[in-house]
Amino acid sequence: TRQSAGRLSVLVTNILQLNRLENQKIRPVPIPFNLSEALSRCILDFDARLEEKDIDLEVSLDQNLLLASDEALLDLVWNNLISNAVKFTPAGGRVKISLRQERECAVVTVADSGCGMDAETLRHIFDKFYQADSSHATQGNGLGLALAKRVADLLGGSIAVESVPETGTVFTVRIPETVQHT
Repeated sequence: TRQSAGRLSVLVTNILQLNRLENQKIRPVPIPFNLSEALSRCILDFDARLEEKDIDLEVSLDQNLLLASDEALLDLVWNNLISNAVKFTPAGGRVKISLRQERECAVVTVADSGCGMDAETLRHIFDKFYQADSSHATQGNGLGLALAKRVADLLGGSIAVESVPETGTVFTVRIPETVQHT
């Protein structure tokens, strides 16, 4: 079916991207860009899915935050984190996305009121092909968070996760660079 072909295409693309990232075939291109606008653009891409599931979206972005980093690589991170938040949040739930400046870092958090994760899942969440939901009730290929972690590492940043089963999950990404407000 078309849906199966689409999922296979995403899987192959993710495998190739991760392979290039791990083998240093992708070099970051740090160019100053407006991180607030880039995040807003990524969030808008999920508008229909948020509405479909009646998820309450709370956004708090420091405006006009300029970051000298690789915008295209960071889009991979934001899209994976927002996609997971929407996927694992039940209908009528809540997703919060924030951006703030802390010293010389841009800090992005993506929080959801979804199913959360236990300690065992948290230990493996950034492993390639790891999927906590073994029922495959939610579609994915276990590469999104491995990709996000690799990008954060490559850019000298970090990605951390906190989660409580049946309560929700918070991912925090820190990207160090010279950040400034315009």
